[in-house]
Amino acid sequence: MKTLFWIVGILAIVVLAPTAIVVVNEAEHVVITQFGRPVVVHSDAGLYVKAPAPFQRATRFDKRILFTPGQETELLTADKKNVLVATYLSWRIADPLKYLAALRTRDFAEARLRALVQSELGSALGDLPFDSLVPAQGEGEGLVGLEQRVHDASAEVAAEDFGIEVVSLGITRLSFPLQNLQSVFARMRAERERIARGYRSEGKAEGQKIRAEADRQRADILATAEAEAARLRGEGEAEAARIYAEAYGGHEEFYGFLRTLESYEKVLNGNTTLVLPADSPFLELLMSRRAGDVGGSR
Repeated sequence: MKTLFWIVGILAIVVLAPTAIVVVNEAEHVVITQFGRPVVVHSDAGLYVKAPAPFQRATRFDKRILFTPGQETELLTADKKNVLVATYLSWRIADPLKYLAALRTRDFAEARLRALVQSELGSALGDLPFDSLVPAQGEGEGLVGLEQRVHDASAEVAAEDFGIEVVSLGITRLSFPLQNLQSVFARMRAERERIARGYRSEGKAEGQKIRAEADRQRADILATAEAEAARLRGEGEAEAARIYAEAYGGHEEFYGFLRTLESYEKVLNGNTTLVLPADSPFLELLMSRRAGDVGGSR
């Protein structure tokens, strides 16, 4: 009888001993429960001992950051525009006991998180017009502000109700339903054309300003150059007159004779017809009786 008792005892130890040892690795939380009630949480890697099953059981949860893609959902903005929105969510278990009590499994946790994000996203979009989601350059926060708003609201509820830390939340797609795309594209084209017209108008005005400035500078340069040219011509003529005066000093009649001949050379040719009064100084040399008689009687 004793032998049988010892055999049964040894068999029980062999069978139950492995369930009394808990190995925890660095990527998991282990919650020890006793008849369904949690008694201790092991989050640090190591070897731990518990009462053998069925007295105590070990429930393991992944403590790494987990990724959950959201489902595309049609929602309504504040200006009554239907939009299709898809999101993603990364999260991890921050409070294993609260997570165990509220969710227990990853599938259930992801379902609750998707519902939470969809609810907060619908609430946020309902307060915003569509134009604020895709603002002009430098205006507003756009999708970044929307993502931050939904992240903060979802993170608060997830931490309080589920023991989950929401690490990041982002919008992967924002679009219109197919039936609305054509009208949206038409409005977008009209807006871009308006902006382009504004840029062209500004460019034309700037071009006119630059041309006007260039014309003003050109006029200033030409006026300065003409004034300088007139001054130089005057100085040249004065210097020429001085040289002529020095060269023909005392021979004024001969100088007048040469100047008259030069004028004849410039004015008269075989086809020239002049109608002048008889007392014109220009005819004095032609009307003289002798070619050498300069200024003599006619």
